[in-house]
Amino acid sequence: MKRRILTGTVVLCLSVSLFPLGKAQAQTDAEKARDELKEIQGEKKELKSELDEIAEKLDNYEEEMDKVAQEIDKANREIEKSEDRLNEIQKELDQKDAFFRKRIRDMYIAGEMGNMNALLESRSLAEFLARFETLRLLVKQDYRLVDEVAKQKESELKQKRELAQLGKKKKNKVEEAEKAFDKLVALRQKNRTQLSQLESEEQIKESEVREMNLIAAKNGNFKYEGGSLSWPGDNRQITSPYGYRTHPVTGVYKLHTGLDIRAKMGDPIYAAADGVILESKPSSGYGWIIMIDHGSGLTTLYAHMYPNQVKVNKGDWVERGERIASVGSYGYSTGPHNHFEVRKNGQLQNPINFLK
Repeated sequence: MKRRILTGTVVLCLSVSLFPLGKAQAQTDAEKARDELKEIQGEKKELKSELDEIAEKLDNYEEEMDKVAQEIDKANREIEKSEDRLNEIQKELDQKDAFFRKRIRDMYIAGEMGNMNALLESRSLAEFLARFETLRLLVKQDYRLVDEVAKQKESELKQKRELAQLGKKKKNKVEEAEKAFDKLVALRQKNRTQLSQLESEEQIKESEVREMNLIAAKNGNFKYEGGSLSWPGDNRQITSPYGYRTHPVTGVYKLHTGLDIRAKMGDPIYAAADGVILESKPSSGYGWIIMIDHGSGLTTLYAHMYPNQVKVNKGDWVERGERIASVGSYGYSTGPHNHFEVRKNGQLQNPINFLK
């Protein structure tokens, strides 16, 4: 993202203060300042968008790290249970192994002749074979029991190794997420710093733009874009036209200087055409007013807004259809409505003649 230097802005402000600008120059400087302001605001919008994306990614990483941490805890608990099972299996294995070894030892101590005598005392070949098979099965059974427990132990050890490997992978995943998280935090801080700088530049540039706009408007060197004015609201139903009437609040018969257009509280009020905000201030019976210079001596006025409903400041440049405020009922008003006036070279006009 490219950065700007404020030196030009400071020099320009000094030149405005020290040397009067010609009409053409004032208009050129105002347009240039507005373009620079839009550029700053574009960068600011881009940075805010990036910060929103970073915030979303950070939330996702936090959720992921919490989830993986829970999975690691679960794996560790399973490993602890596996160790307990291994201890029990080892005890059983030791017992069976000891029993098997004792049987072998006893058979050895008895000697081959003892076993042979037991076989030879058989009264028949069938009994001999039966005794021989019994002896063989006893040894085989003891070995099988020991072997089963040994296999059970190996299976449990394998599961424990798999759990440990899984825990290691999960831990690596958390470490990677933490590194990415830290990078995003650093990037967020960098963007916040840049955003703060842009906001400072924006404030300076807004002040400059307003000054340039007002100079251009004062010199009268920018022209009205031409054509009809746009309606200042979404509704076009006129509840009180331009002309003489008895004032509904004071009871005085006098000129109604504009149009009252039906509207609900909070409805949008739009700029009728491009121009510079000449005034945005409280004004007695009008409540809060906004006055826009559209060039070529054409101005419009909007009234009865509440201060907290106003979206523009003196010196701002606005475009046709841009929302400048919300409908209110401030000042001498019997209810919410959109009050709209038109002046040409300072002289009141019937607004209906200018609206399309």
